[in-house]
Amino acid sequence: MRTPAASRPLPRRPRANRNVPVAVGAFVVVLLSLQMFLLTVGLDAFLADQDGLAWITAAFSVLLAAGSAAFYRYLR
Repeated sequence: MRTPAASRPLPRRPRANRNVPVAVGAFVVVLLSLQMFLLTVGLDAFLADQDGLAWITAAFSVLLAAGSAAFYRYLR
């Protein structure tokens, strides 16, 4: 015999709470794409002996990694 509580569906989370993980995932994908772009530009500049551009992209890459770590820490 089933109890009435067992046949009820679980309550759903509000729509705003369901969209937060999707937004965070999209933000992480954008950050990773930018990181890969900076890596590509930096390596291309390094191989083309453009030291200034290589160092600038390395600095931005480190800055982006630090920002990502801070964002991760903020979310925890």
